[in-house]
Amino acid sequence: MEAELDLGRLLGRVGRVERIGSAASGLMVWRDLDLSIYCTGPDPGRDVAAALGELLGHPGIRAADYRDELGPRSPSGGEHDQRHYATLRYVAGDGEWWKIDLSFWTDAGPRDEFIDPAALQRRLTDETRLAILWIKDVLHRLDGYLREFAGIDVYDAVLNHGVRTPAEFEVYLARRRT
Repeated sequence: MEAELDLGRLLGRVGRVERIGSAASGLMVWRDLDLSIYCTGPDPGRDVAAALGELLGHPGIRAADYRDELGPRSPSGGEHDQRHYATLRYVAGDGEWWKIDLSFWTDAGPRDEFIDPAALQRRLTDETRLAILWIKDVLHRLDGYLREFAGIDVYDAVLNHGVRTPAEFEVYLARRRT
């Protein structure tokens, strides 16, 4: 899929590309690729627009959403979290649908919600890996997934709070909301 879209070449022109999320941690339960691109050029907006424009011309791209999350619109409101953010829906050559999240960061500073895939892998046991995959498999079909909670919440629940089942995760979420 990445080769079909030539993501390495296209995104590499904007900056350093890093695979993050479930594709990096090995905890993917549905076709969802998350990439961070650390913008290196003098005009990140222009570079992002050029890369996205070329991607949108690919016949497999069926939908796109773009958000300017610069300044106070950044995910945290902080300077280090400024980005251009795009979500693409792509039908690969094999007919499978993919969701592709592209975060074009304008600052290379630390991120509050970043999870180091290698550190996460070191913490996993067979039991916690299976629990995370089971919970994510059930939850990604729900309406609230990615709006009210995401994979990072599942990792926290399982690794830091002893959650092992989808039902226990529901209790965890309810407690967290109060």
